[in-house]
Amino acid sequence: MVSTPAQDARSVHETLLQEWHQFKEVNELQQKETKQLGEATQETKTLISRLNDRLDTLEAELNRPERKMQNAELGRVQQSEATHAAFVKALRSGIGGLDPEERKLVKMVSLSEAKALALGDDTAGGYLATPEYVQDIIKTVLLFSPIRAYARVVSTNNRSLQIPYRTGVFAAQWVSETGARSETKGLAYGLLDIPNFEMYAEVLASEQMLEDAAFDIAAQISMETAMQFGVTEGKAFISGSAAGQPEGILTNALIPSVVTTTATTVTYTGLVNAFYTLKTAYARDAVWAMQRSTVGLVRQIVDSSNRPLWDPGFPGFSNGQPSTILGAPYFEAPDLPAVATNAYAIVLGNWKMGYYVVDRTSVVVKRLIEKYAETGQIAFLTRKRVGGQVVLPEAFIKLQIHT
Repeated sequence: MVSTPAQDARSVHETLLQEWHQFKEVNELQQKETKQLGEATQETKTLISRLNDRLDTLEAELNRPERKMQNAELGRVQQSEATHAAFVKALRSGIGGLDPEERKLVKMVSLSEAKALALGDDTAGGYLATPEYVQDIIKTVLLFSPIRAYARVVSTNNRSLQIPYRTGVFAAQWVSETGARSETKGLAYGLLDIPNFEMYAEVLASEQMLEDAAFDIAAQISMETAMQFGVTEGKAFISGSAAGQPEGILTNALIPSVVTTTATTVTYTGLVNAFYTLKTAYARDAVWAMQRSTVGLVRQIVDSSNRPLWDPGFPGFSNGQPSTILGAPYFEAPDLPAVATNAYAIVLGNWKMGYYVVDRTSVVVKRLIEKYAETGQIAFLTRKRVGGQVVLPEAFIKLQIHT
């Protein structure tokens, strides 16, 4: 019986796969011998050389013009939904997750078709390796609270940062010219400890995606991770529990608060009360923080004639521009709660004096090549150690919406 071109091509591919698996096993043996003995045995070296020559011969066979035509025919024969499904399954769960029939389908296609099928599933990487391509990636906007830009940021080489602080003060007293003098007791100091916590992200990418994508996938993963780190730490700086993560502004029970006169919106009276409850030393460099929707409510505050207070010429607002509120600048913090009954919707304070962000390490990225080697994937493990804590509660004031 005469074999068809597709059968000839299949035979070459099956042989190539068998030789490759044998080469992989012998190469692992060579590495093991080198580690234990300092050098691989001559027998192993000879076998590696022979397998290398054999693989070169098979690759040359596949590159012959007539063999390429056979490959194309084989690809057309095997292009089916079942074959595509088998490759997508192999991409996601590895060869070990395939049943015998699916393994046959995977082995029967050409090398070029195998690559195309593995990338054919859009969410698994197909979007990044299409023939005709727009050099851009559409992304939704990631919102995060930019506390780091306003707080005091310091670095440390230790597991935590310790800051001396005053815990008590004495009072000066009047005395006559020859009156007896005694110690004015009360001055005391303590040590504030700001620990560092660790956050991480692990992202998988297939080897073929890294090889064939139109973008620098490693750079994209790095950028996405940096953004997600910003989101995670920004949320912790606002509402972190201080257990396994930084302490948030809203978590600290020592920060004083004032309450608005209504439960449905922000009032001018509430803003004034908050601003003038904060001590003068902190108010000079104070900055408001609130959600964007809360900023919108502030801009809707009107006078008795229904005229917006946020207008040019209104005392306390800067030329009608939304840059200051009662003379203090603001920033949008999406992790602060929206205006609702009992919610702490606005925070005013001197962030430089009142909140510390402590960096123990910069962002560290590791490529885990061996961990997912059997599934043809590489993991990008990124970690960072950072701490955050309120160090001066009286430097802040929280505005609580009325019940």
